[in-house]
Amino acid sequence: MPPKFFQIGFNKCGTTFIAQLFDMNGIPAAHWLEGALAEDIAYAKLTGGKPLARWSDQITAFTDMESVRFLNMPVIEAFKEYALLDQHYPGAVFLLNTRQVEDWVVSRYLHRGGAYARSYAMSLGVALGDLADIWAEDWADHLDGVRAHFGTRPEFIEIDIDEATPEDYRRALAPWYDLAQVPAMPGKAVRLARQSNLPRVARMLEVPLPGAGIGAARRARLADRLARHAAPARISAQARTDQPPTTDALCLDLARGELLGADGTAMPVTRGTDGKFYLDAQRPGLLRVAAVANDIAEVTDKGIYWLDMRPACLSGSGPEHPTGGPLIAGLRRKGAQDLFLWPAPWLHRIGNEGFPGAPRGPDPVWALRADVALWRGGLSGHAPNSPLTAEAAITALLSRPPESAAFRRAAEALPQTPRWRFLAAHSGATQSGTAAPVTDLALTPDPRLTKSLARASLTAPAPLSPPPAIAPRYAICLGGSEGDADFLTLAHSHAVVLKEEDGWESFITPIFRPWSHYIPLAPGATDLTDRLTWARANPDACQQMSERARRLCEGLADPAGRRLHLAQVLSDYRDATGQA
Repeated sequence: MPPKFFQIGFNKCGTTFIAQLFDMNGIPAAHWLEGALAEDIAYAKLTGGKPLARWSDQITAFTDMESVRFLNMPVIEAFKEYALLDQHYPGAVFLLNTRQVEDWVVSRYLHRGGAYARSYAMSLGVALGDLADIWAEDWADHLDGVRAHFGTRPEFIEIDIDEATPEDYRRALAPWYDLAQVPAMPGKAVRLARQSNLPRVARMLEVPLPGAGIGAARRARLADRLARHAAPARISAQARTDQPPTTDALCLDLARGELLGADGTAMPVTRGTDGKFYLDAQRPGLLRVAAVANDIAEVTDKGIYWLDMRPACLSGSGPEHPTGGPLIAGLRRKGAQDLFLWPAPWLHRIGNEGFPGAPRGPDPVWALRADVALWRGGLSGHAPNSPLTAEAAITALLSRPPESAAFRRAAEALPQTPRWRFLAAHSGATQSGTAAPVTDLALTPDPRLTKSLARASLTAPAPLSPPPAIAPRYAICLGGSEGDADFLTLAHSHAVVLKEEDGWESFITPIFRPWSHYIPLAPGATDLTDRLTWARANPDACQQMSERARRLCEGLADPAGRRLHLAQVLSDYRDATGQA
């Protein structure tokens, strides 16, 4: 049995190459696993468990053990826990992979199109430009610490990926692993492409900071509006914190630093010495609520809060969905009692793709846009009289046998979902020859959807097509099981948005008003043609709507305003539950 192997250099230093080296030689390797490796190590350290225990029987090599998520979770660079891994896995081989530090910093800035650096900076609470010095200092400290810990031990290997050849890897690891095959190194084209990296980083750093130019008075007004709209239509008379408002709610107790289920069971979430909540990697379903726990902990150090951060929360919307007191949720039905609205963890984090604060692509002004009404997206929403969402139906079609009842139910439900019915009614029906612009409605290319339709012998209600090259003047936003997930991306452009009123509210929904910031569409977008006819006849009004919507989006990207807004929501929640 070969010894365990741990790659303990930073990411963007050939970690994928190292993982492939083991994989292609039949040696089981685990690479990154979307942050689960790092999160497991961090949680084990906090709770006294054995790191990576769930994989240790099957996996030999572990690479890229870090987690930088696009939601409010800790940055975890668990490869720095080499001493902990050394303690639990005696005799393991450790590889420190390095490169030119300046090139590494540039590569990190550009990782995932810059989203990685933005998320990292947001987690640290620093400006994007500050990361270069922070990373360079961190690099030097880590290398010094690793070399001091391992010294001249033969199980410690150091490789400079800029200088190493495939044979260098094979020779260095030969005492422990049979690596007959070696992946190809990056070619000349890749090396030449790197020469353009530095100018790309310079352009990234020229982007103004989110919230720049927002005055104190405007900031306070917007925060107050957001907080007032976040409050529920009505609070239950029996509001209290010692009983769950619903059986699905989770209780965050900041004084104790713990998260509990409705029955009092402790959830696998623990607070570190940095004040952040860490999640057991085996419970990814709790990521949303763990991220919100960190949101709350950044704003206040007191209070007990009941949370329901499922994508859609029906609680408080009627007699069939009762509540027993105030609850914090990311999405509610309009008029729901007891539900305070909170930014959804992935959708509404400043700087994330789709939310203000992230760099935008080309955004031509109205006159340069096509006289077209565009919609692109996936299938979403619940089928009538069915518990299935479009996503659940697609999953069932991919995973269940075609002869099963579950497969048949999914095949029947998918064509009944709202977006399918909308596309069936409007796709291919242009308005040429009328007063309305042409419609361009298509599904975003999606291999899962394509495969599920083929398995069920279903024909898509619209073509699968990427967005056109010329930006449209009119952008259609449909509702769905994630609420207004697509709205902000569209509202933050020079297009005017036609938004379906589907009865769901997120924290931003109430501040965008119909006919002031967007053109409303009836449920199911049954009035689409009439609304488009009006839009074409009123271009000045459309441009004014777009301008007002963009101004609101800029305010939402202000971190100081976000903090004011969230602090007021929490204060209102504590008042509603009788907390001092």
